[in-house]
Amino acid sequence: MAENQVESNKAVSSLTVIVVFIVVLVAVIGAVLTLINPKFVFTLLPGGTTYTLGGSIYEVVYVILTLATDVLYLFGGGVIAFGASLIMIRFLQRKLKDPYQPSLSTRYLAGYLTLGLEIFIGAEIIRTVVVGASEIELLILVIASRGLFSLILYLERRWHGTAETE
Repeated sequence: MAENQVESNKAVSSLTVIVVFIVVLVAVIGAVLTLINPKFVFTLLPGGTTYTLGGSIYEVVYVILTLATDVLYLFGGGVIAFGASLIMIRFLQRKLKDPYQPSLSTRYLAGYLTLGLEIFIGAEIIRTVVVGASEIELLILVIASRGLFSLILYLERRWHGTAETE
């Protein structure tokens, strides 16, 4: 049994490969579009953001990082939405069988929320690199607040027991 656990830890997760592939694919498509049409960069800018013109390498890197950030935001939101829908289905199934049986839904939802928040923090860090140091205070506040939420969710899971104990 211990040998199977060691072997499974060395295997590459197919979900990780898919996520990295999607991020790279979107970034490459954006880079090609930027080289074809240099005005494509301006469509990616959020309202009020100034953009300094640079060479084509600068614009390609900007597009790659911006699109990677957008994909990470979408993926993080997708993780939370997917987790919430799974938890809702599990909750309904348990409550329809026995209304007095505990559903343990908060324990599982905390894991999905924590993962989504970690992905959002990574996207926010990349976005700060792209936009510049002008939003560093906002980044610090976002990381502090999401760190606090992650701590609360971690403590929630710890106080009510972990999902692995079932």
